[in-house]
Amino acid sequence: MLKKFITSKKGSASLGQNAQEDELDPKIKKDLDQKKELDKKLVHSLNTKKIPSFKQIKHFGKTLNSKQRKIVLGLTGLVLICIIIIGCNFYLRNFIPTPTFGGEYTEGLIGAPQYINPILSQTNDVDSDISRLIFSGLLKYDSNLQLVPDLASSWEQSADQTSYTFTIKDNLKWHDGTPLTIDDLLFTFQSIKDPDFKSPLLISFRGVEIEKIDEKTIKFILPEAYPAFLEVLTVGILPEHIWGDIPPINANLTEYNLKPIGSGPWKFRSLAKDRLGNIKSYTLIPNPDYYGPKPYIQEINFKFYPDFETGVQALKNHSTEGISFLPKDLKSELNARKKVNYYSFYLPQYTAIFFNQKANEVLKSKSIRKALALSIDKSNILTEALQLEGEIIDGPILPTEIYQDPSKKINFDIDQANQLLDELGWKQITPEQYDEFIQKKLEKEIQNQEEDKQDSESQKEEINQEENQTEEHEDTSTTTKNLAEQETEDTKTLKQSFYRQKDDQILEVTLTTVNQPENTKAAELIKESWETIGVKVNLNIVEGSKISREVIKPRNYEILLFGIIVGSNPDPYPFWHSSQIQDPGLNLSMLANRNVDKFLEDAKTTSDPEKQKELYQRFYDILTSEIPAIFLHNPTYTYVVDKKIKGIYIDRIIVPADRFNNIEDWYIKTKRRWQGSIDNIQ
Repeated sequence: MLKKFITSKKGSASLGQNAQEDELDPKIKKDLDQKKELDKKLVHSLNTKKIPSFKQIKHFGKTLNSKQRKIVLGLTGLVLICIIIIGCNFYLRNFIPTPTFGGEYTEGLIGAPQYINPILSQTNDVDSDISRLIFSGLLKYDSNLQLVPDLASSWEQSADQTSYTFTIKDNLKWHDGTPLTIDDLLFTFQSIKDPDFKSPLLISFRGVEIEKIDEKTIKFILPEAYPAFLEVLTVGILPEHIWGDIPPINANLTEYNLKPIGSGPWKFRSLAKDRLGNIKSYTLIPNPDYYGPKPYIQEINFKFYPDFETGVQALKNHSTEGISFLPKDLKSELNARKKVNYYSFYLPQYTAIFFNQKANEVLKSKSIRKALALSIDKSNILTEALQLEGEIIDGPILPTEIYQDPSKKINFDIDQANQLLDELGWKQITPEQYDEFIQKKLEKEIQNQEEDKQDSESQKEEINQEENQTEEHEDTSTTTKNLAEQETEDTKTLKQSFYRQKDDQILEVTLTTVNQPENTKAAELIKESWETIGVKVNLNIVEGSKISREVIKPRNYEILLFGIIVGSNPDPYPFWHSSQIQDPGLNLSMLANRNVDKFLEDAKTTSDPEKQKELYQRFYDILTSEIPAIFLHNPTYTYVVDKKIKGIYIDRIIVPADRFNNIEDWYIKTKRRWQGSIDNIQ
């Protein structure tokens, strides 16, 4: 109480003093003010520092009231926030995220590795993909699909394009540390030419002479000019010290096809098999001795799946981070997985319907081939089978600069197709008439079989086997009846409104294609189109692993729906010259035309672009007139990769393995670096 009283008295005294000062004479008040000012100067003179010391600052808060403290703290916080923002902005602007080494990538492939061997891998996409990473060639494609040196340091070609001389880089090494020499190149190309190796590249080196000039130089001498020869030299090189002791006839049996030694940017690390011996995964790591840029990613894992549905499911479930190819009809399956990028590449490839006129007599009629072409709605196939991911084409040259005469172009026209068949004498019959025709035909065949048996058997055997023949006849008759009923039921299911008959023949064809979603869907649409003009169509869907061996090589098809990869040089010679009719040629329509041969031979050897264009125009005009095939579309290739993988800058590819053309630039990890240092490096 006493303290409060004293404090109160002091406050009252102070107030009283102030009141008294206000009542003082102005002159006296002025003197007092001067005295106070002198006191301030005296106090100031005792401390010469203009900036308060830390001890003084400590007491700064005591001089402020509550409101003043809040203002000072707010301003201080605002200043700190501004400093942080300015600092972060400076850091983000001047320290740029750049790729750095680290990270793993897992990709799903459809199929399984068989020959990870560059001279045997062309018929298997899985083998081609992995071989591309493990092996190096004299040349390679860059991200713009331009040919650039790989093992080669330089090359020269003669003016007539019949000889090529290459010099290789210094200090080249195989993955096992052994030096890579010119002898390895000589061995590889001689192996390709050896029929015992059974290399698909044999035809490309037929007639080519190979000379070793010195320890750094090799020369190729061609029997005639072949402008696309440089593309062939992207094939990977084999190590002679590994393969030289293996007999060529056993080349497909050695373990080096699965555990290869190469010289490329990636080297084999390991593989894993299931209990049945099937390879389930395959791991690659960077090659420390690689002469080119080192890849940022430090491990690539491949997992193998039997079909695209399983592969897409693995990507969907995060078992993989990419898939080599995404079929159009499975794209919706990945809608739930948001963190993936879709890369669509245009392929130098076309899908067409090839007619094998030797396998079915009715296909020898140009009018029938034209009717089949008129009944196909290409835009519908592009929409339904490819989801518009491609473009409609009318010829085999890609990219095309060929003039297409509108008056000669075969457009979708059902009425004209029906008119053509009517004029050829293929009359329309109802499904009931078709069933009756089939029934009579089967009965006639059985009767002929019985007559043949009776003529070939002796009298005694004929008597002894009468009962068996009766039973067989009953069984066969039953089978015939069942087949007829089944045929009728199939007809009802397909709802084909009419068929076509000429004499004792039904207009019937078999369409063969590979078991891939786009092809099977397109085949179904083509079947429906041809049924609308009365053609009986049988579908033959063949697994991808069998299409080459069982269908294409023996030319075992009437009509083939297939995709042709033409390469970066759109030379149609391998696909349309008569010399390519038999395997390993790829003339799938079995076209043999002297004028076509002459035009293609001249176009192959000329170095004049305008002359070549003129020759291709004549070739194209013959195809338009003769209709050995129906050209449908040029598809796109969709590659799906997790968004964590950056640096994929590819627009076009020739084969699926080309998606790896800039893989050394792919990266996962990043590190910020001062912009000035990056500019100096660049």
